[in-house]
This record gives sequence, C-alpha cells and structure tokens, in this order.
Amino acid sequence: MSGTGTCFAFLLTSLAPPGSRTILQRIFREASTSAQDWNWPAGFIMASTTPFTERTDCHGNKLHFGDMGGGLLVPAFPTIPDFRQHARDVREMELTPRDVIVAGFPKSGAHWVTSVVHMLMTGSTDRYFKTGLGSFLDRTPIRPHYIATTDSPRLFYTHLKLQYLPKQVREKKVKVIYLQRNPKDTWVSFFNHVTGHTGRLAYKDSWGHFFDVMMTGGYWYGDWFDYELDWERDIETERAEGLPVFVNAYEDLKKDPVSQIEKLDRFLGHNQGRELCERIAEACHFPTMKAAKQGEWKGDNFFQANAMAYYRKGEVGDWKNWFTVAQSEKFDQKFSDRMQGSKLVYTFE
Repeated sequence: MSGTGTCFAFLLTSLAPPGSRTILQRIFREASTSAQDWNWPAGFIMASTTPFTERTDCHGNKLHFGDMGGGLLVPAFPTIPDFRQHARDVREMELTPRDVIVAGFPKSGAHWVTSVVHMLMTGSTDRYFKTGLGSFLDRTPIRPHYIATTDSPRLFYTHLKLQYLPKQVREKKVKVIYLQRNPKDTWVSFFNHVTGHTGRLAYKDSWGHFFDVMMTGGYWYGDWFDYELDWERDIETERAEGLPVFVNAYEDLKKDPVSQIEKLDRFLGHNQGRELCERIAEACHFPTMKAAKQGEWKGDNFFQANAMAYYRKGEVGDWKNWFTVAQSEKFDQKFSDRMQGSKLVYTFE
C-alpha cells in the first residue's frame, strides 16, 4: 500500500493466548452483559480466542487490528475467531442476484443508507436495526451459517473493498451501493466513533494524534486515499463488465433526501413511488434516526455507555470545528497530491 507511512512502528505482533478459554469479558474487561444481549442469531457463540495484530503508532499508542491478509487491517472484533479464515469465508459466501450490498469507508453513512435501502426493499418505514434484516459482514461469522442463505433478497453492509467481497458479487451481478463522503467530515466522525469504543477497539488519544495516524497510513481499513482510489478504479472496471453499482454521496442524501432516495429506488428496481420515498426521507431524517436508535438500542459491549455509537451529528462541514488551519492545509496538500487524476468529486461544506 502506497499510503503506509512513519506513524506506525515496525513492531508487528500476532497475539493469540494458547489454550485460552476466556470469552468477551476477557477481551472487554468492562463488559457485563452476556452474548445473548447482542441479539445474535440462535446458536451464536462468542470467539473464545480472538487473535489480533498490534501496532504502535508514532505517539506510542498500541493499536489493535484483525489481520485479514493482503495488508487489510480491520477492527479486532471478538466475534471473529480467525480473521484470515473469515476473509476466505466472505469471498466464498453464497449470494443471489436479488441481494444488495452497501459498502464504503467507515463513517460514510452506512447505517443511514442501509436503513433507507431496507425500507425500499420492504416497502415499509420499519428500521432495519429493529427488524434485523441488515447484516454487517465484517464482524458477522459466515460459518457455520450464521447468515442464512435461503432468505432473499438480503441486505449486507461492509467497509471492505470490492476485492475482498464475495466472488459472487461479480459472478451474479449483485447490486452494490458505494458510499462516498468528504474525507474531512469522515475523519472527524471516525475519530469520535473509535474514541467511544471499549477495550481493544478503542482509540484512546487526541484528535491531533488521530489525524497524524490517518495522514500516515490510516487506521481501520487502511489508508483513506488508497481506499477511495481503489474503489474508483474497480467501479469503472466492473461497470464495464455489467456490475450494477450506485455511488451515493452523503452530502447529496443530506441536501435532497427525497430525490436521492428516488434514485436509489430506481437503481434497486423496486419502483416504490414518490409517496413512500417521502415517508422514508422523513423516517430517515438524521435527528429522527438518531433519536430512534438511542430509544431502541440496548447498547452493547463494543461501546462505552454514553458513546454516540452510530449517529453523532450528520452535518456537512463539521470538520471546521476540529481541523486546525495547519491541519487543513496539510490535508489539502496531500489530497491534491494523492487524488491528482481522480474523477471523484467531494462536497466539503
């Protein structure tokens, strides 16, 4: 990866305590609820030994990842006992042409858009996290069949690049919705997200130091610039081969939600009509979604009790409250250098 920089030390250690029989409470010391409180499918068992990769950044922070191979470092989810095997399981996963995958860099609107898509798929304004239709591929074990293969259409969301998605995405021309958001707001939201986590998922340092990490190789899912450019290249290539891909700009959904939802409706081929799109826009209005999530979500052991886990502000331009002038100029220079030649357009305010 070209974005790898000096903020990570060369120390790279794979840790997997031999014979350990501890469960989630060992990984997250502050955890007190049982696995049943996570609303996982019947028969789900937490990984008793979750190997993780440790790196030390330029500020001395120990950062923990799950290593899926090929340079892909993901959150150290305690639900995944073997990240390399999980990568293989995702690639071999069975799909149908009616399934839908929502993909994008963390904090690009995955929960928001997945809710919209769920409502279009079901013709109802029931939220997906209430009905359980959406499945997060990155932290949900594929084996032994925690994700049912008989129910279709199914809705999945992920932060993985196209090259790590199931092979059948290409083979069966599964619809993909790619999420795009201006990177400054994305990074600020990402920082607030990871500092709300617990245990090995938590980032426990300042915004300034997190900015340094993002500028010199990235955090979960790697370098942001590599990520966007890889998706841009793959979308262009796969569209030419007939893969249906819809690019959803966060700022467009924020500015004109009804029109953007109508575009998504046409892409999905459901033709639900403007009246339902208007009701979905109201149900998925960001403050409404945030209030509903807070009211219905029992919480889980991934986040601190008072953390704004999934919905924070949802504003365009909030980065101005976080980036210093020096940080903004430093980012702009790198953005200009790395994105030269890219056709991607971002709305920063």
